Amino acid sequence: KPVEVILDPELTLELPKNLTAWTGVDALVHAIEAYVIDDFHPLCDAVALEGLRLIYPNLPIVYKDPSNLIARGKMLVGSCLAGISFLKGLGFVHAISHMVGAEFDTQHGLTNAIVLPSVLRFNEKVISKKVPIMCQAMNLKNNDFDYFYQSVCELLNKLEIPKNLGDIGIKDSSLDSLSKKALKDSAFATNPRTATLQEMKDIISQSIFKSR
Repeated sequence: KPVEVILDPELTLELPKNLTAWTGVDALVHAIEAYVIDDFHPLCDAVALEGLRLIYPNLPIVYKDPSNLIARGKMLVGSCLAGISFLKGLGFVHAISHMVGAEFDTQHGLTNAIVLPSVLRFNEKVISKKVPIMCQAMNLKNNDFDYFYQSVCELLNKLEIPKNLGDIGIKDSSLDSLSKKALKDSAFATNPRTATLQEMKDIISQSIFKSR
């Protein structure tokens, strides 16, 4: 097992802008999904929130200015913390993304980024108590769900993330198979709200046609 992690921002300077955005959002999703899981794990919750605090403001900075070593260093630490936090588990974003990636060979972080808004909307009612705490970690002006949701969507827009899965070639003809497979993914079990097959179809359909 690894005993050390070397987080050297200079190693990321030549990372293409699109991969900077996609892998950065993947880390953001790790932190969000881990934190909203309805389970008691204060250590994972703490590092998830610290990951959010570092990732949210610094990701658009490194996307716009890839040479910014300070912001890249903060992104590396935030990504590492978010990676630790999902020892607690993940949720529907990853359950869906795993299946889309396996079937269509899409980039994992990009798929996560596109699916995230639809899953946030689905989870809205059950994560309401945790949203204000995430807003505080992200230093947002307001702490209600709609403001949190719009802030996440604005970040995705800044990173030039496609609006929906249809924009990257995913067709609704795959809806049934993707939905059935997502229900069997390990991340399905730890989402804070469970879903029927029809509800999963609705989430994926929204991700294909609309998303945000």
